[in-house]
Amino acid sequence: MNINELIKARADVKDAIAGLNTELKEINRTKEELDYQLLTKLDEQGLSRTANGDASVSINQDTVPEVTDWDAFYAYVLEQKDFSLLQKRVSSLAYKELLKLGEQIPGLQPREIRRINFRSL
Repeated sequence: MNINELIKARADVKDAIAGLNTELKEINRTKEELDYQLLTKLDEQGLSRTANGDASVSINQDTVPEVTDWDAFYAYVLEQKDFSLLQKRVSSLAYKELLKLGEQIPGLQPREIRRINFRSL
């Protein structure tokens, strides 16, 4: 394929992905609504699990953190040295800003990633 044909094929794939993402978004909305209705019905009937010939459903309850005061949370992490409370991911945006200022951050090194930037016309 020449470059023109590759660009056309890439545009077709982009359009197909966009269509599938739109469809997936709608399916996920429907799933969330059905889950809400199931939770409501199960609660109304005092059930935590049930099944029919097709599938079983059960209520799973989990506890997740919600930060209400970042400063207090960070102070706790630093005081306790309990970094297990943080996910290990560096902010690319903040890192790039520090690199532009000439800062060197110990334990980090830049890695270049190349990819195609594609925009439909």
